[in-house]
Amino acid sequence: MPNALPKAVRRTWIDVGDGHQLHVALYGNPEGIPLLYLHGGPGAGCSVEELKLFDLSIYQVILLDQRGAGRSRPRGELKHNNLSSLLADIERVRCWLNVPQWMLAGGSFGATLALLYSACYPNRVISQVLWGLFVPNSTGIEWLYGNSGAARLFKEEYTTFTKGSKSPQPLKALFADYRSRLEDECQEVRHSAAERWLSWEMALAYPGCMLGEVNVPFSQSLASIELYYVANEYFGAFEKLIVQLPLIQCQTRVLQGEMDWVCPFKVLQNFFKARASQLIEVTEIKGGYHALADVKMARAVIDAIQEMAKQ
Repeated sequence: MPNALPKAVRRTWIDVGDGHQLHVALYGNPEGIPLLYLHGGPGAGCSVEELKLFDLSIYQVILLDQRGAGRSRPRGELKHNNLSSLLADIERVRCWLNVPQWMLAGGSFGATLALLYSACYPNRVISQVLWGLFVPNSTGIEWLYGNSGAARLFKEEYTTFTKGSKSPQPLKALFADYRSRLEDECQEVRHSAAERWLSWEMALAYPGCMLGEVNVPFSQSLASIELYYVANEYFGAFEKLIVQLPLIQCQTRVLQGEMDWVCPFKVLQNFFKARASQLIEVTEIKGGYHALADVKMARAVIDAIQEMAKQ
């Protein structure tokens, strides 16, 4: 018999204003170390499958669905959905929990968000484990969606990704084309656009792994929110990182796969090289990919989170 999925100790929606309600679920030991898990995307939402990363006898794990994501309401909402709001929401959840400090864990854009939160609220984070960190600068965006980065390694997949669009073309035009398709009146057009967007992402996150059966409403909201953030250059996330990174006061472990094609290790290495800190440890996982479906990455993350509890 497969292991039963953990049951939530508490589950609720928190009204954060602007018409948004955040879905928050608590798992594990109510008296344990509070740990906030930040999902990627942006817009992916949390999955109980991700609880496998944590020892629930030690941690009280908080799964937060960010604005418009997962079970948060309204699903896929873009209004009042930006970086500053996401950061303020995290702090609001901490206050709601009434915990003075907590640990953080997150991957991809969730890792970016955690890094920013720990810089904006340095006294609130004890320590954090991050993986597949996405650097939201022009280099990172061009590598991910342009025709001169990952597109050269995954030519067939990129052709499918840009199908129906003029190629080569400025990213601004590509994003505008996807926006029109994701908001088309025809459900089939919307579904096809979301599927192509997420298939490209999956091709880079875990090459050879096909996009499985998807929940259509969730997949469309994920693609829409991801597109919204990248088209708006992540609302100044990179500039904020540059200014506030030195303010981080907690031990931070960043694990990046050697074969992470969403955000290559070299991009990450170049970013941190000019901003060295004794508190931030960056480790390359040999043979590791971006997705935690990769055993090497999952094992490295689980070990790091276990080690964080001991410290």
